[in-house]
Amino acid sequence: MADDTIPGDKNTGTGNFPIGGAVVHGEFSGKDEPMTDKQAAILRDLCEKKNEAFDGNMTREQADARIAALSDD
Repeated sequence: MADDTIPGDKNTGTGNFPIGGAVVHGEFSGKDEPMTDKQAAILRDLCEKKNEAFDGNMTREQADARIAALSDD
């Protein structure tokens, strides 16, 4: 696709962004994928029981490590 056919402002590259916050498949790769809802629920419960702060912005890998650390106590 030639640059002149991409919609949006050519100076800012807005034509390359998804519309209205749409999720682009493949946006996250491997380690960068956000934690799952199940991981978040488990982690939230463990943090509450251990009186620890809950961070909802972890990756799947980070959440697995934090769940393991809180489960070991």
